[in-house]
Amino acid sequence: MEKIFSEILDNARAEAENAIRVAKKIAAREVEYAEREARERSERYKSENTAELLALRERQSVVRVRENKKRELSQRQAFVEEILKSVLEIFKKEGRAGTLGEKYQSWLKNCFEKAISCFEGEISVFCAKEDLEALRSLARGAKLKEVVALDCVGGFKISDTLGRISVDCTLEAAVKNNEEKWRDLIMRRLEE
Repeated sequence: MEKIFSEILDNARAEAENAIRVAKKIAAREVEYAEREARERSERYKSENTAELLALRERQSVVRVRENKKRELSQRQAFVEEILKSVLEIFKKEGRAGTLGEKYQSWLKNCFEKAISCFEGEISVFCAKEDLEALRSLARGAKLKEVVALDCVGGFKISDTLGRISVDCTLEAAVKNNEEKWRDLIMRRLEE
């Protein structure tokens, strides 16, 4: 899953760098404007010999610089949110084909083998309809009650027949469980 996500990040990196360049240019212009304005006001107020007004204008300039930095951080965070939202959509379109598809099938098999070990009795498997056959094949030999299509992008859920024990290995759950780790990874890459 991390390799799939890494490939998606690499594709989005160029787009991120462009967005960051634009944000930095805007922030630089704002800083330049604030500094120029502060210098001009400083010169005017020096002639008036008003120390209080100079200090006020200096604080205003500092506030503008901070606001620009906050705006840039906000833009980065919005971009990270957009990437995390698009991960599942990108997988839905491209995730089952080529090398990504092979990695996904391997991930699916590993998760299923680990999840199935949590159950002793009869189980029900719920999965994306594109994965029905693959999971039926993986479930051979297990005490399988049913394999049912689930409205998810990929992966599966397994539960015992009473519904007391459940294991969620859907891609949606994987993204949610790793969201903070991936958010940090994306933010570090945006800062490079």
